[in-house]
Amino acid sequence: MGSETASYADLRADAYGHGALRVAEALDGEGYEGFIVSPELDRGSLSHLRTKLLDADSVNSDKITGGSLFGLTDRAYRPAMRVSAEVLAVKDIGPGEGVSYGYSYVTTRQTQLALVGVGYAHGVVRRASNTAPVLLGGQTRTIVGAISMDQFSVDLLGAEVAPGDLAILFGDPALGEPSILDWQHATGLRAAAIASRMSPRFERSYT
Repeated sequence: MGSETASYADLRADAYGHGALRVAEALDGEGYEGFIVSPELDRGSLSHLRTKLLDADSVNSDKITGGSLFGLTDRAYRPAMRVSAEVLAVKDIGPGEGVSYGYSYVTTRQTQLALVGVGYAHGVVRRASNTAPVLLGGQTRTIVGAISMDQFSVDLLGAEVAPGDLAILFGDPALGEPSILDWQHATGLRAAAIASRMSPRFERSYT
């Protein structure tokens, strides 16, 4: 990451859900003239950095880079965020069974459902219900039924999955993972908005 064309890095909305402190520390010294931060951000936590902290209205917006910094605007950019969650259970289900509340998805054949342990309380957008892709068991499948507070279901359609396996919501398409831009297309929400909603309930790790 660097400042080849833009002078200011946009770290608002907790750096689009990536963690403003960790991103700021990684970019400090990369040549940015300043970091754009949210007014509510505790600037004291970033006071040890050399780069200036600024409000968005204090600089030329054409010189601010935001979503592209994190791979949120174009498939040519490698994404900075991978979101995964553990499969809690796998259950057999027959044809004609409604899934989740509202029964917005009804099975058409004997199949298996994977119950994945994150939901809208974690920041998974509810618009992803019945639309967004998930990588499970080496296969791309779709979230089925309504996303609840702390879980969602995936119709495995023959994919071999066991409790404890990881479901990849989105990550690096170069590795065969769904892209956050796939989620953007599926939900009608901008990728930046999807990433920014990832709550502290998700355990974060940085490499």
